[in-house]
Amino acid sequence: FKGNVKRPESMNQDMAIVFKGFKKYKTLDYVTSWFWRGADYIKNSSAKLAFVATNSVVQGEQVAMLFPYIFDLGITIKFAYQTFIWKNNAKDNANVHVVIIGLSTNNNESKDIYINIKGNTSKKTVKNITPYLFEGGNIAISRRSKPLCSVPPISKGNMPYDDGNLLLNSEEKNELILKNPEASQWLRKVVGSDEYLNGKDRWCLWLKDIEQNEINSIPLIKERVEKVREYRLDCDDESANKLAERPHLFRETKNPNQAILIPSVSSERRRYVPIGFIDEQTIATNLVQIITNSSLYDFGILTSIIHNDWMRLVAGRLKSDYRYSGTIVYNTFPFPDVTDEQKKNIENLAEEILLARASNAGMTLAELYDPDKMPDDLKQAHSNLDDAVDKLYRPQGFANTEERLAHLLARYEQLIELEQQSKGKKKAK
Repeated sequence: FKGNVKRPESMNQDMAIVFKGFKKYKTLDYVTSWFWRGADYIKNSSAKLAFVATNSVVQGEQVAMLFPYIFDLGITIKFAYQTFIWKNNAKDNANVHVVIIGLSTNNNESKDIYINIKGNTSKKTVKNITPYLFEGGNIAISRRSKPLCSVPPISKGNMPYDDGNLLLNSEEKNELILKNPEASQWLRKVVGSDEYLNGKDRWCLWLKDIEQNEINSIPLIKERVEKVREYRLDCDDESANKLAERPHLFRETKNPNQAILIPSVSSERRRYVPIGFIDEQTIATNLVQIITNSSLYDFGILTSIIHNDWMRLVAGRLKSDYRYSGTIVYNTFPFPDVTDEQKKNIENLAEEILLARASNAGMTLAELYDPDKMPDDLKQAHSNLDDAVDKLYRPQGFANTEERLAHLLARYEQLIELEQQSKGKKKAK
């Protein structure tokens, strides 16, 4: 349960033996070794097996790194218990989010999914169980460098790589302006996930178009820039050493007129990841994702429950919190096909969400999206949008998360097939 970063070398050596021949395996959890070893053991037999494992094996990139190989052995998921909290009898009574997965070589048998809701377990018999432990096909979601659909690109914000010297708190910012009023033109508000969600004020030196003589004329800026240079030169990273040639700049210098901002990490308690817009006066750090050339319609789709359900299905985790990744969440999301009239309706409903937020001024986004504090008008605005976005995918909408995900996985599979067919035609030409 230590994860790939804290795993002892002996475990890494075990995995190198078990996954010999795999191109990628090092970021898999150690428990996946048992899945692969067990699957290889029961292939070409009538045997079955089952394991209890941390639920991370059916989340994020691990799914595509493991389960397609298991399925290629002619093995199917016979039964699955979706995520539940396991408590042991240890002194500290550790709570772990786990799943139970049963594997079989008999694909013709019925398959069962067990769902635990508030302590009550129900069973659903299905034709096939996805590697995400929902009803559907065997396809696994793989990271993509570009979006599956025709939508604006997503990227991380700007990494300072500065040892804190290009960043200022409000007191440091006020001191700089008091001593050098002309420095105000080089200051911008800066936001990462924490600042954005909790309404914290932080500032940065944004020196994109500054001349060297202007840096030299402001001692506090000159001192900070020189410290950045020294820090980057002292790093073992060659790319950081290279950045020492331009110590006054962040590693990236993205500053769009308008962009959607998505926190890279968000609490598992939230029904929706709080997202919003920033303008050119605000600098986004590498702790958030930004989507440039985006619209109210894009905001509406991304803040809807169906996109958040997709995020919960495929995103990785930081402990139990969601880690929103452009490559595995946004780029893989099967956006709906829409008419201009439908798009306008989504824009209007998305604007209602922004208005509801504004009507509750004084609450941070973390408070607004706390399930125990979320204002009624914001809940209603989200509910209206959720219903409209659901109906973009099918007229009757969806009764629950499971229906949404089954539909999205089927659409994803269809879009992947169309993409592959298109590539095949281009190759043939």
